[in-house]
Amino acid sequence: MNQVESGSHRRGRSPGRLGGASFFSGEGEMMTTDEKTGNDDLQAEVIHLDGGMIQNVEAETIRIQQGGANQVIAKNVELNKGGALTVQGDFVGLQQGAAFIARAAEISSEESTVGAVLAEHAVLQDSRVGITVARKADLNNSSSIILLAQEVEGNVETVLDTRGALLAGLVAGIAVGLVLLVGNLLRRD
Repeated sequence: MNQVESGSHRRGRSPGRLGGASFFSGEGEMMTTDEKTGNDDLQAEVIHLDGGMIQNVEAETIRIQQGGANQVIAKNVELNKGGALTVQGDFVGLQQGAAFIARAAEISSEESTVGAVLAEHAVLQDSRVGITVARKADLNNSSSIILLAQEVEGNVETVLDTRGALLAGLVAGIAVGLVLLVGNLLRRD
């Protein structure tokens, strides 16, 4: 059974209507629904989603276990064997999860896949990331296609690091400039 536990209130819907999930209010009261729309928004102080799917969720603390969300905004986010399109918070922890974009002051990722990580401090363990932008990045047995960081620690595989990105940008700029120059010269004749 899909469950959502909340320590506060919902916004925009009647109590208990949470896209096919059970909702636990702060008083321990449980409400269920068979509706499977997944279009609900949820706002509370603490939210625990165990299975199921929700569109937008905002809270102080959010824990998602084997569930998913479109947009997650919280001070503390824990995503375990779940997924989210965008995750934003002060601390974001992913364990065997997936996110398209994760943005936080500190991000911890274990055995997870993330499209883009934007953080002050990113700790990646056995994870795969498309783009990592961080002030400090600690990577252990992880890979990032593009890594832009002031300080990097650990064993990391990158296709493009900070120096490589600058060099690739310079080469691409020169190549585009030459193509435009040759094009202008051919038009004149």
